[in-house]
Amino acid sequence: MKAATIFMAFLLALSQPAVAQSIFDGLGGTGDPARDAASAEYEQWKRTIASQAKEHTSRLWLGHGSVTVHFCVDAAGRVADANVVKASNNEQALLALSTISSLKLPPPPASARKAAGGKCHHFSQSFYYH
Repeated sequence: MKAATIFMAFLLALSQPAVAQSIFDGLGGTGDPARDAASAEYEQWKRTIASQAKEHTSRLWLGHGSVTVHFCVDAAGRVADANVVKASNNEQALLALSTISSLKLPPPPASARKAAGGKCHHFSQSFYYH
């Protein structure tokens, strides 16, 4: 009887996935559901920007090289400022700058606009030409 009780207690302890689940939930979030949702929304918006930049990149052959562009996205989703900070050649720099300047982005999530206080969201995008 005592062995059966111990065995049942052991099985009950194993059947508590909520304890293990809560340990792993904390690894990717803050523990605040509203804050985690806002962060996930912002990450999705950043992925949209990267995806659009990739889709709009010209396949024009201008030699091997790379370009890095720093840019700012305002509260309306417009690229407000873009600067080439590193480029292998001028043609690639102009092409990358044109790509970033022509993006039609959705506005940032409301939580991100509030956190930025009306200021721009700064990004860096690298282009690699092979």
